[in-house]
Amino acid sequence: MNYTERAKQLGFSAAAVMDTKNLVFKPEYRVFCEENRCGNYDRNPACPPESGSVEEMKEKALSYNKTLVLQTTQSNDMDYKKAKLVHNRLTESLAEEMKKDGKSDLLIMTAGPYRHHSCMSAYCVDAQEMADAVGMTCWGKDGKVRYFSQVLFHDTGK
Repeated sequence: MNYTERAKQLGFSAAAVMDTKNLVFKPEYRVFCEENRCGNYDRNPACPPESGSVEEMKEKALSYNKTLVLQTTQSNDMDYKKAKLVHNRLTESLAEEMKKDGKSDLLIMTAGPYRHHSCMSAYCVDAQEMADAVGMTCWGKDGKVRYFSQVLFHDTGK
């Protein structure tokens, strides 16, 4: 299955696969969690501190060799909570298709904490660096809001 094409069919505005080793991790991003900006710190098991230390989460991410980067783009007048929910549901839907395709061991990083998935901030992934690496816009001057998630997987080349 071509995951980037399938992602676009499902409704993502952009999708790309990159080598996980090229993700940029910035441990200082953990402060966003510790400041409890999303309200889930020490409440959601997918979030810090229960989800693990910065080092543990980075090590877990780097145990996968490929990362499917997913993006949706919304107008800034759309309800951001609904837009994020739609994005995360699409991410889970695509991950389920990947599992049916034989990719049983996946790591999902959502746009903000979602159910039992940690967000990219908890993993300290730099979204701008990730977007740049795959040729996507992270912050634009077009009045659009962009949400990102990732599905990390093992690609054995078969």
